[in-house]
Amino acid sequence: MSSSSWKSVRRECKFKPPSTHCYQSEEPCGATCSVRDICWLSPHLLLFRMTSYWYVSGDELVDNYTVVNVNVYYESLCGDSIRWVKDQLVPNYASLKKHLKITLIPYGKATQTRNAETGRWHFSCQHGSSECLGNKAQACGIHAIESDYQENERQDQIVYLIGCTMSDQYPPSAVETCAKRYLKEETQKRISDCINSSLADDLLAANGDKTWALEPQLSFVPTIILNGARTAEIQKSALYNFKTLICSYLTKDEQRSICPNL
Repeated sequence: MSSSSWKSVRRECKFKPPSTHCYQSEEPCGATCSVRDICWLSPHLLLFRMTSYWYVSGDELVDNYTVVNVNVYYESLCGDSIRWVKDQLVPNYASLKKHLKITLIPYGKATQTRNAETGRWHFSCQHGSSECLGNKAQACGIHAIESDYQENERQDQIVYLIGCTMSDQYPPSAVETCAKRYLKEETQKRISDCINSSLADDLLAANGDKTWALEPQLSFVPTIILNGARTAEIQKSALYNFKTLICSYLTKDEQRSICPNL
């Protein structure tokens, strides 16, 4: 589906609350907006997907608001990474997204070497070769979305793809499944082609360069950095109370609508 088609589809449903899209009485809207097939999702993931449609036009109307840069260094099979995505990022993203600029970097405690003769990369990952494959697949997914979607759409699509993937019973093999359900056909193909090519190795190696450049070196996964700051306090708050942490960066007026109890 083209970018213009996506915008048209979203406009048709923006006046109906997301919670109605899975009900039979709203079936035309659910079908038109391509949300009917996600009614099986967990409540948090479903709410996130629905509200991603609901807030599409609203964000564009805001001229000045606080944006927090969030860099997340994680792994596809790390239990703490999975919990953070499922328990902190996904349930809070819809309410926070216009205040977030998220960069997801799948690599973690991996190592990499390159054969000087062939130029081929070899990776060793903390949770084995399956995790390396999962990291590559997620890197391909992020790269494909950045290539195929407009800038104001990319973050939603990336967070949703990774949220769906990390919520799967086996994340390393879930990227293509999630992509087939929710991304444009051209993006699905780009992801599949990437996973089976040397581009996946190059993307993962680039993530490795970013990860190994951290000072001090990464010792815990996920490592979360806000606005370039990396402290024990930020790390702990991001892991267990991400929404409150982000709200602490906002103005009082911004806090009233998102986190009134802060």
